[in-house]
Amino acid sequence: MKSVKKIALQLFMVSLVLLCISGFGSAQVSAAINPGNEIKYNIKPDIFNESKIIDVFSATKKDEVKIYYFDTVNKAFLGADYNHRLRVYKDSNKIDITYKKRFLNTPLDEAIAITQNHGFTGNESNYKFELDIKGGKKNFAVSRKESLKETTKVSFNEVDTEAAKKLILDNAPKKIQNWDTESWYNNTLAQSVVYGPAKATTYKGSYAGYEADIEVWNYQGDIMVELSTKEDDASKATVIEKLWRDKLEAEGYLSEDQRGKTAFVMEK
Repeated sequence: MKSVKKIALQLFMVSLVLLCISGFGSAQVSAAINPGNEIKYNIKPDIFNESKIIDVFSATKKDEVKIYYFDTVNKAFLGADYNHRLRVYKDSNKIDITYKKRFLNTPLDEAIAITQNHGFTGNESNYKFELDIKGGKKNFAVSRKESLKETTKVSFNEVDTEAAKKLILDNAPKKIQNWDTESWYNNTLAQSVVYGPAKATTYKGSYAGYEADIEVWNYQGDIMVELSTKEDDASKATVIEKLWRDKLEAEGYLSEDQRGKTAFVMEK
C-alpha cells in the first residue's frame, strides 16, 4: 500500500511539474505588451542656449546629428501613422534608421489589441513598445531601430535620397513592412521624398532628480528644445509628468508649442 501511495505521489508531482512548465510556456508565448513611457516637454528656445542647458540641467553635450524623414509628397506614410526617420551623426560612422507605427488618439488597450492582432506578443526584444507622453496626449507606438554604418552616399556630409531609401527598404522589419501589405509599403517608400534635414544637438543631464535628455532642433530657421526622460513604471511616469510640468511652469521654462519633433519638420 505504501508503495502504491508513493507511486501515486510521484505521478502527482511529475504532473504538477509538467503543468507548471506548460503554463510557463503559454505565458511566455502570450506575454502581455507592457509599454514603457517617455515623458516629453518642449521648453522655451529663447531661454535655452547651450550655456543655459548646461547650467540648469547639469548637462553634458553628447552628439551633433542630422535628421531626415521619408514620406511621399502627400504624406501617405504619415496619414497611415507610419514614421521613417534617419539620423546621421557627426564625427562618427554611425547612422540610425527608426521604423515606427504610431496610434494617434487611440485608447491604449485598443492600440495594444491591434498590435497583438498583427502578430506581436511583447516578447520581441528588438522592438520597442512605448507610450509617448507630450502636450497632454499619450500615444502608443511600436518601433524598431536599426543601427548601421555610414556609406559613401549616406553620411553626415551627404545623404543621397535613393541610396537612403534603399537602406530603409533593405533593413525594413517584416512586421512593419507587412502591417498593411508589403506591396503597399514598398510602393509608398519608392515614391517617398526627403523631409529635412533638421540639425540637432543632444545633451545628457538631469531635472528634478530624474535623468534627462535634451535635444535642440534647428530647422529652416525655427528652433525647438525638447526635454525628456524614460520610465518603465506607469504610475511613476505619471508622477514625473506632473512634477516636471509644475516645475517648468513655475520657473517660466515651459513652451506654449508642444508639437512633436516629427511635426516640427514635416508640417513646414
